[in-house]
Amino acid sequence: MKIAIFHLGFFYSGGGEKLVLEEIRGLRALGHEVSCFAPVVNREECFPDVPEMAEIRALLPPPPQWLPMRDALWLVLGCLTIPFMAWRFRKYDIFLGANQPGPWFVWVISKILNKPYAIYLAQPLRMLHPRKVDLENGIRIREGDHKFLKILSKIAGRLIGWADRVSVNEAEVMLTNGEYVSQWLRQVYRRDNQSCPAGCHPCPEEGLNYKNRWEGTISVNGAIVQKPYVLLTNRHSPQKRFEYALWALKRIARSAPELSLIVTGQETTYTDQLRYLAESLGLRDQVYFVGLVSESDLSRLYQEAVLYVYPSPEEDFGMGIVEAMAAGTPVIAWNNGGPTGTVKNGQTGFLIEAYDTEEFAKRMLELVNDKALVERMGRSAHRWATDVFSYEKHNRILETQLLLAVKLHRKNIRSHKTTLQDVLVRDEFLNPDGKSVFGVSNKQPEIGLSEEHRPSDDSLAKNKHSASFSKDFLSRGD
Repeated sequence: MKIAIFHLGFFYSGGGEKLVLEEIRGLRALGHEVSCFAPVVNREECFPDVPEMAEIRALLPPPPQWLPMRDALWLVLGCLTIPFMAWRFRKYDIFLGANQPGPWFVWVISKILNKPYAIYLAQPLRMLHPRKVDLENGIRIREGDHKFLKILSKIAGRLIGWADRVSVNEAEVMLTNGEYVSQWLRQVYRRDNQSCPAGCHPCPEEGLNYKNRWEGTISVNGAIVQKPYVLLTNRHSPQKRFEYALWALKRIARSAPELSLIVTGQETTYTDQLRYLAESLGLRDQVYFVGLVSESDLSRLYQEAVLYVYPSPEEDFGMGIVEAMAAGTPVIAWNNGGPTGTVKNGQTGFLIEAYDTEEFAKRMLELVNDKALVERMGRSAHRWATDVFSYEKHNRILETQLLLAVKLHRKNIRSHKTTLQDVLVRDEFLNPDGKSVFGVSNKQPEIGLSEEHRPSDDSLAKNKHSASFSKDFLSRGD
């Protein structure tokens, strides 16, 4: 198949961007022709060492550097101008929208070209369904644009809500990043979906060397760190709450004075706040902010850490957790959100009740003081990641669902054809004569996700990973 993937942007080295790049590579390995598009593409700031980045195509010319909030503004501009670009994509067989506004892009193009589309979501649209941590810290795409996004949601909330709802619900196939998100999105959008968790590249089992995790030093980006060390990898954003890892390290500093914390990731103003906190806690010589590291250095950091910590309290999935386990490294995370479906408590790591820093620190010290426990949990984590979260499995599920989307679209074409204007009339944005009625209807979408619509802990406890349909099904004519 000829597949076009649409993502919100490539201007930061984050988990969502990495996943799309892995999907490009994986689908090509399966024999498909894949291209990727986004409104903003910055190859210097987003995984500069990944070859696929050179092939990402920008939908728009790059925004001027002097423009405030340029990335957020360019996303909005892309949403408004995508109908005029649709003809550029006529050669593709199917479109995949990866997180909003990706689904909106592919919905518009699909309606104009009458071709199938699928969507992949890692969370509901934050502007409409913020988490508690988003309300506390503000929703942002980049530093400094959270006020703009707040104003935008107030001015265009009805239109954004409609665009999100229609582009999600009319997709032939909806994939989600893991079982936790799958359950959540079922309740938000009232439609079925297929769990397709982000993957990893498990290291060979014979490559697991636990003795090496306790002896010597490791050098990365000019920093030389004495082992043993704890690793933390994530986007530098207030929502990720790195401070909990620093507070936990402070609690055990006297008992484990040799232990260091390595923090990777592109630096932001939040990083400056963390540096100040580390200094205030007397941890300046134990905490290393090493910046954005290459993929090869990141793999080495995972494989030589004694444990991995993930202090983000309301994480949807947590890609770093899976990557750490793939390297045979035990994980400590909160017993909330995505980690409840990726970490097997007491087997591949520990899940701690959210915000219990004392217990978090206690479990860190338990692992640091027990080399045998680190190895036992690490090997269990490696087996779990290999069996459940490999990119090979992720891309097979993705391919199967894309083939299913093509088949479903062909069936729908035979039964009826819905145009873009039909949808606008149906949802009261146009009169039957084509004239806009925006602002006239009193019909309002629900903004925000109430507690009763959030998935319960019980419903999110289990993590199942399997494709709903096989290629055998797709080959049948029924």
